[in-house]
Amino acid sequence: MNGGSPPTAPNARTGLSTPPGSTRLARANSLLDSEREGWGIRAVERYHVRFGAPDRSGLTCRRPQGSVSRLPMELLGEFLQDPAYRHVVLNHFPITGLLVAWVVLVIGLVLRQRETSRVGLALVAVTAGSALFVMSAGEAAYPAVYDALDGSGREWLDRHAELAGTWGRMLYVTLALAAAALAAGVWRPAWAGVASIAAALSAAVALAATAAIADAGGKVRHAAFRSDTHYLAEATAGPVAMRRLNAAQYRAAIAEAFGDDIEVTGRFEPEARRAGLLAVGNAQVTVSAAGFEGYEALARNIAEQVVAPERRDRLACRPASDTGPDDQCTESFVREAGSRLLRRTLDTSEIEPRVAAAADTAAAMGDFYAGLELAALSLLVAPDFLFRVERAEPAPGTPGELRLTADTLASRLSYFLWNAGPDETLRGAAAGGELSDADAWTRQVDRLLASPRVETGVRAIFDDLLHLGDVEALQKDLVRFPTFSQAVARDAREQTLRVIVDHLWEQDRDYRELFTTRRSFMTRTLGALYRVPVRAREWQAMEFPEGYPRAGLLSHASLLMLHAHPGRSSPTLRGEFLRESLLCETVPPAPADVEFSLFNDDQSAEHRTARDRLEVHSTTPSCRGCHQLTDPVGLGLEQFDGIGRHRTTENEAPIDASGDLDGQRFADHVELGAAFRDHPRLAPCLVENLYKYAVGRDIVDAEQAMVDRIADDFAAGGFRLRAALRGIALSAGFLTAAPPRDEAPAAASARGEL
Repeated sequence: MNGGSPPTAPNARTGLSTPPGSTRLARANSLLDSEREGWGIRAVERYHVRFGAPDRSGLTCRRPQGSVSRLPMELLGEFLQDPAYRHVVLNHFPITGLLVAWVVLVIGLVLRQRETSRVGLALVAVTAGSALFVMSAGEAAYPAVYDALDGSGREWLDRHAELAGTWGRMLYVTLALAAAALAAGVWRPAWAGVASIAAALSAAVALAATAAIADAGGKVRHAAFRSDTHYLAEATAGPVAMRRLNAAQYRAAIAEAFGDDIEVTGRFEPEARRAGLLAVGNAQVTVSAAGFEGYEALARNIAEQVVAPERRDRLACRPASDTGPDDQCTESFVREAGSRLLRRTLDTSEIEPRVAAAADTAAAMGDFYAGLELAALSLLVAPDFLFRVERAEPAPGTPGELRLTADTLASRLSYFLWNAGPDETLRGAAAGGELSDADAWTRQVDRLLASPRVETGVRAIFDDLLHLGDVEALQKDLVRFPTFSQAVARDAREQTLRVIVDHLWEQDRDYRELFTTRRSFMTRTLGALYRVPVRAREWQAMEFPEGYPRAGLLSHASLLMLHAHPGRSSPTLRGEFLRESLLCETVPPAPADVEFSLFNDDQSAEHRTARDRLEVHSTTPSCRGCHQLTDPVGLGLEQFDGIGRHRTTENEAPIDASGDLDGQRFADHVELGAAFRDHPRLAPCLVENLYKYAVGRDIVDAEQAMVDRIADDFAAGGFRLRAALRGIALSAGFLTAAPPRDEAPAAASARGEL
């Protein structure tokens, strides 16, 4: 009987047991433990910006620098050591102090109060004398600050220095006159009054001089600090994001790395919609413990498929032996698969631990592919795979401003246009430093826009914008709607996406005409719903004839069934969707104590149509405001029931589908579509949503003018989607980032805001 230690239980993360007396798997088992530790810091504490080289391994993680406020002693040290810092801190004292001193002196002179005048003179002397320290610090800081500035900053610095040299002498004159007046009060009382008046006049001139000097200095980009809140209000870009991959993006990444025959089955964390988009919500979520276990189960299943015997000939290499480690082959696999999964080139610190852990596992298990499976698993649970962690770096030649790193730019661009990670060409351009060149960046944008893969990106954008991902999960009352099925819902979603891609991309048509076009696509399944005969089994293009009650996006069954109740239509839900998603307006939520019993009674003999019921319901003061926004628009779609079938009556009463869209009257849904086409907020709202989708966050105030310019260009170019996507990808907001809050003060002063 062996007296050694019994085998340990399998590691919860790797599923590998440590043989008796063996420590070979300790490193292998710790690999996923370190990945889990990385999740604890990197997923819960969201990344913003990190200066210098980030720790990207996922095996060891550091907390972001500067997340804790600086201590008073650190500020004192900076004050003593940095002349620019001293200059900024002290320059307020001569200005505000001299103003207070001058007021006290004038009051004393006017009221002929000798003691008040003497106090005023003393204050004038002290505050004027403090300018000696301020100007001395400014002179000492000049060379370093000048070197750090661009052309306009240097011009303002020279102007600041010139004014200080010329008019700063008035402070010395004021100091001398105040001191003389104080001395006269002691030794020559008869001269004291005249000397005090002279000091007051000199102080007034000195105040005007310091105001001019300070105004020029405020336009200099010198390195100091100011409040976070002010900086963020003046920001020219928004913060970077950390966006979790959604299910479609996850599957695309697996197909890119290992082939499209890998089965991805399992549970994904639920998504949240923020600012109207899941793309924004995915930047504001973390992963729960249960969610990580789900991702780990997904990863384990995928890793097993990757190294399965029938797939081994597709791997990057073949090992020298199947029964032991082969570091060269493992490194080749980790480098290639890791580059695709993590969307960038891996460095040595990310490769070596995985190769070593795979070697330990292969040696302990006597199976090279067991080690390779572990290496694949570690990549699949790495935070940098499951999250698109955006990073920024100081912009060369522009103090205080940040640009996105090349890897971040490549990832942001490819997910915006393709809804997938960057291809080998784009990753290579990022690794080679090409993306910092404006012409090279433009070429990459145009290359991605010219690729057939952009169709996937367009579908993803409008799937999110129009909430179409929710269509296939709809549940309807099958007693009222016996023709409804998941197949109908699936085809309705696909129909809308096909129309959008065809109209906006393949035909390159005006976006606004999407709301009036009669061109569509149909299947036999949808034919019954639309009351259109369809002979072919596959999708076929068609044109609704004039007079037929279908025209434009608003008559699509997908949107009509989505924004409705399980058993009936809903003008309020439809109106809310149209206002918020297509015009970017905000509809307040309903009060918690709203009584819906009347509206829910759609079998009422007295109130037979939705319009009748809503007119009574909206008389309630707490309901009237919201319903005035939603109902006049939503009622325009009342000729479609809860699954999008056309009708002219409800409960045998004729349906009145007339209404008003911000002053534009319409008689029915066809005219409503035309009213949306002509609405001044339709096109700008699309651009705003596209921009939010691209950067993964809401628009910050200082970006609005830039987004408005993109919208103007969109209109000037005929409202073509291609131009809007290109304009956003080339915009400063897409390429740059605002510093995190603890870096904002220094950046603000460097931008000339002090």
